[in-house]
This record gives sequence, structure tokens and C-alpha cells, in this order.
Amino acid sequence: MAEHQTLTRSLADRLAKPEIYHWLVEFGYFPESYVLPPCFRVNKRPKKPKVYFPVQKKGKKFRVPTRELVKLQFPKSELTDRAFGVMHPEIHNDIAYHVARNWKTILRSMLPFDSCVTTYSFPIPIDSRHPGRLGHLRSGRMIYEFLGMIDDDLASVAYRYQFLIKADIKNFYPSIYTHSIAWAIHGKSFIRKPANLYNYKLLGNRLDRLFQRANDGCTNGVPIGPVVSDVIAEIVASAVDRIFTKSVKAAGLNCEAVRFKDDYRILVNTESDAKRAIKFLQAALKEYNLEINEEKTGISRLPDGLFRGWVSS
Repeated sequence: MAEHQTLTRSLADRLAKPEIYHWLVEFGYFPESYVLPPCFRVNKRPKKPKVYFPVQKKGKKFRVPTRELVKLQFPKSELTDRAFGVMHPEIHNDIAYHVARNWKTILRSMLPFDSCVTTYSFPIPIDSRHPGRLGHLRSGRMIYEFLGMIDDDLASVAYRYQFLIKADIKNFYPSIYTHSIAWAIHGKSFIRKPANLYNYKLLGNRLDRLFQRANDGCTNGVPIGPVVSDVIAEIVASAVDRIFTKSVKAAGLNCEAVRFKDDYRILVNTESDAKRAIKFLQAALKEYNLEINEEKTGISRLPDGLFRGWVSS
């Protein structure tokens, strides 16, 4: 699992900033098609990276107009729909611009070195066969490949453990607090200093303002669909992982943890260790105003629950 993290970090570090920007603007703008064929595509974008809303007056002024999301709904089941959001193109452009231009910082935030949780939900399609180039598939299309990889990697170390925890973040994207973007990138104590709260030279504050303005000024929730939202979600989840890691190490808890977006799998040796790990995860999530999904959280004795039901079938 550590090898997967190292390879992902190495490949992502070689990506060119202009290519990241253009891919986010063109291929990452509209919601991905999960079941239906592609409904929309971008037919016009800036030829070169540009910013529509510049930071002015040495970081003290950052004017972004307030816009509403365009809501799209695709059938999820016979009774429910899956809701997506489309941002105003100029605001989305600037988010993509700042993500690409500050790629090293973004990458460190998504793949921190001080986390014991291996993430399999990197939102940018890197290609191991062509290092330094972006792949063509978005994460939704790669989901079964990722899930299979998680199952295989977990199975390879599961013999060392007795119990498996399955946990989930409740309403993850709609619950992300936009101010927590800056917390995750810069640190909560740093960003809360009076001199930094409204300093828009700081990347986290710029992204916070842009996501707010894209969603009618709301500070709760990021739209489901754009890849830039996946980037932000991964940054916040990785910050949670770091807090979880500190608690695990301080307690001397032996475990293996993996995550795919908001979905955790944690291997431990005893049922009491499992309960402690869940408490540590709950506490870490609270630091970012998030909650564990009680209905989707449980403890299984191995090998029960190691593989997903449809795999076993």
C-alpha cells in the first residue's frame, strides 16, 4: 500500500501545470457520466491559463461575484436521483488556475507524508505507462479498478490482523465547510491568526472564497461533479487522515488503513482496538466539522467483510 502512495506521488509530481489547468477546465468541468452517455462537453476554453478575478492590494482585496450553481439530476434508482452541480465557468476557471499553479502545495496536501492512511482516490488521471502525462479516464470510470486494487492490497496484509472496520463520512461533499479548505492546506491555528484570516495571498483563502461565491455565498458544501471539488474533498479528507494518524501513533495502535474518497477500511488486531480506531476517526472528522456515517460503519471479524459482496458473488 505504501508503494501505491509513493508511485502516485511520483507520477503526479511530474505533471505539467498548464496541462493540469487545461484538463480541469475542459474535461473536469461537467459532471462525469456514470450511467448515461456524455450529455455535455466544453467546446471553448482559454488557450492559455488565465485568471478572471485577480487578488489586489497585496492580498487584502479579492472580489468574486456571487453566482448560483446549475443543478443537474441523473437517475440513481427508480425512486431517487443523483444531484450534481455546475459552477459558473469563470469561477471554475479560477479554481482550476489556482489548483494548477500551486500544484506542489496541492499535491502535498492530498498526499501528506505524515499520514498512515493510504488513499486510492487521487482525482487527477495519472498514467503509469506514460509518466508526466495525464490519462483520459476520470475517477468514476476507474472506480472498479481502484476498488479491485484496494481489495487486493488489503488481502495481502490481512493475515496479520483479526478485525476489519468499514466506515464512511456522512454526506461528505454537502458537508464540507469551505473555511476548512484553508485549515487543511495551511493549518487551523495558522489560518486563524488575525493577520491571515482575510489574507488572499494564501491559497486556501482564495479557494475558500471562490467555492463560496460559486454556491450563492454558502460556506457549507462543495458541488458534486467538478473535478476541482474532488481535489478539495481529497485535501480535506487527507487532513482528517493526518489527525487520525497522530491519535493512532500516540495510542500505539497497530493498524492498516486505506480510503477511497469518503470510504474507509481499517485492519486491527482486537475488537477493542477497532472501537478505539472508530473513536479516533470520529474525533478527527469533528475537527473538520464532519461526521461518521453510523449506518455504514461496522466491525467484522476477518475474513468476513474483507471483499465486497458483489466480488464474493
